[in-house]
Amino acid sequence: MMLKASSTVALPTRKGARAVARSAALPVPVNKRVVLVRAEPESSTSAEDPSAKLQKQAEEVLKTVQTKWESTDDSEKPAAIAIIVGVVVAQIAIGATIDAVDKIPIVNKGLQLIGVAVTGLFAYRYFTDPAERESVKKSVDAFVKSVTGEK
Repeated sequence: MMLKASSTVALPTRKGARAVARSAALPVPVNKRVVLVRAEPESSTSAEDPSAKLQKQAEEVLKTVQTKWESTDDSEKPAAIAIIVGVVVAQIAIGATIDAVDKIPIVNKGLQLIGVAVTGLFAYRYFTDPAERESVKKSVDAFVKSVTGEK
């Protein structure tokens, strides 16, 4: 994709007593600006289009959900739907509660202060002691491996 843009801008002369007096004493040069913008596409050597990659992942997730749904017994399907609806309703209720609590000025600032204090305590406790630091590193690495599926 090649984009080119060029522009020549002449500033307008000001009308008024000061502008006329200034223009009589010194000539006012006309300023011109030329802007050249050039954009070139990246070479797509073995790079997959991000939208195609996202669509491929979405199709894989949809296939996985369909196979799980088909493997579920007919007697369990209403319970699965009820659980999904319950989770959605709970998320909406939690969001509304958090918004309501966040609007109370004293509680909002108090919760922020508690959060900063707990974060500071965690950082002091786990990052100043080398044994604790190694323990945290091992637990984080184990969690990352379990999420990514590495062994």
